[in-house]
Amino acid sequence: MQVSEVSRIVRSGSADGRPALVVRTLGGRVEELSADHLVAATGYRVDLAAMDFLGHELRTELAVSRGTPKLGAGFRSSVPGLYFTGLPAAASYGPVMRFVCGTEFASPRLVRHVARAHG
Repeated sequence: MQVSEVSRIVRSGSADGRPALVVRTLGGRVEELSADHLVAATGYRVDLAAMDFLGHELRTELAVSRGTPKLGAGFRSSVPGLYFTGLPAAASYGPVMRFVCGTEFASPRLVRHVARAHG
């Protein structure tokens, strides 16, 4: 089994009677993938640049990696006093942050950190 992360599916079809996808890779190349079975799993990608409610100047101050905030202990961002939980925290704390059950992990840690830092 091969797993490939791509930035975009360009088109789908078949090659030699097998399902095929033409994709744009994360590096920008166009490639064709074919196999006995193809599963195209899509999802939401966090993009802080699109969160204009934060304000442009604030967004430019944030340390990010692939559109998500880089978070330290207690879910703190690189901007003092700004914390992220939920989906934006998934890259730093794992995929459970995408779900409601992640609040059981996040909330006590966030509260302890905020109380120590700003209490």
